[in-house]
Amino acid sequence: MDLNLVRTFSRVVEAQSFTAAARALGLPKSSVSRAVSRLEEQLGARLLERTTRQLKLTATGRAYYDGATRALAALSDAEQLVADSQGQPRGTVRLAAPAPIDRDFLSGIVVRFARQYPDIKVEVSFAQGEVDLVAAGFDLGLRAARDGHLNGSSLIVRKVAHLSLWLLAAPSYLKSHGAPRRPGDLKNHNFILYDHERACRKACELVGPRGREPIEVSGSLSSDDPLFVRELALRGAGITLMVPRIDDLRSGALVRVLPDYEIPDISLSVVMPSNRHMPRRVALFRDALVEAFKGFPYALDSIVRVQATGT
Repeated sequence: MDLNLVRTFSRVVEAQSFTAAARALGLPKSSVSRAVSRLEEQLGARLLERTTRQLKLTATGRAYYDGATRALAALSDAEQLVADSQGQPRGTVRLAAPAPIDRDFLSGIVVRFARQYPDIKVEVSFAQGEVDLVAAGFDLGLRAARDGHLNGSSLIVRKVAHLSLWLLAAPSYLKSHGAPRRPGDLKNHNFILYDHERACRKACELVGPRGREPIEVSGSLSSDDPLFVRELALRGAGITLMVPRIDDLRSGALVRVLPDYEIPDISLSVVMPSNRHMPRRVALFRDALVEAFKGFPYALDSIVRVQATGT
């Protein structure tokens, strides 16, 4: 039995799509489809029911996938034992990171890890939205979520930081337009909109002294890139909601607006597929991420401390 055919079949099942599996494997879709067909021919059984809208495992396919997954995991364990016995762990680790993450901080983690484990390659991909780790072939992901709720029951979640969104603006904007004194005043200000947060496209709920308070916001500028939204705010284009940066607060480049109000309870987590064997190289990088984020400079307690001391 050609193990490459088995691995390809397993990836198609995990991705629930020939197209997604081909993308993850770096192969043409036609090659992936042929590989599954060849496996079915060798086994003499139909494993997948193909329709124009979805793929569905047959009863035989489900039983074969369950057994093949266990066998591939055992084989991976054996390969890893051999690799570990030969010295330094090796291979590739793929990380999916959200676009707003501080890239200086993350690059520091990656560089330190690469120096410690020179035979492990690290690939980092930045994305605006939520990535299907299995379908896209990632080993780990970094995700932010409100109230700590992450989509995907098949994920193992390890929280590494607790954040909040603050209302921020440049001093130049507030000098020209005045500072709002209450949440209702925001409707009279130019609000820089972050399109990707659809819940906050026109209205949000802030948490303040009187609990949750809805606000109405509007503005002439918007972007789906949070880093660009920050640049607009730094140039005095308006007020925005974002995770504050310590450097911006220390330098006075941005100041907090309505300091008693925020959107709290945003967790930053390391996530990983639960149905996939974790090689030692991935476990090592996961541990490096978790340890490094203990000193994450934008964790809520650090930001509040800077705000209180002004240092």
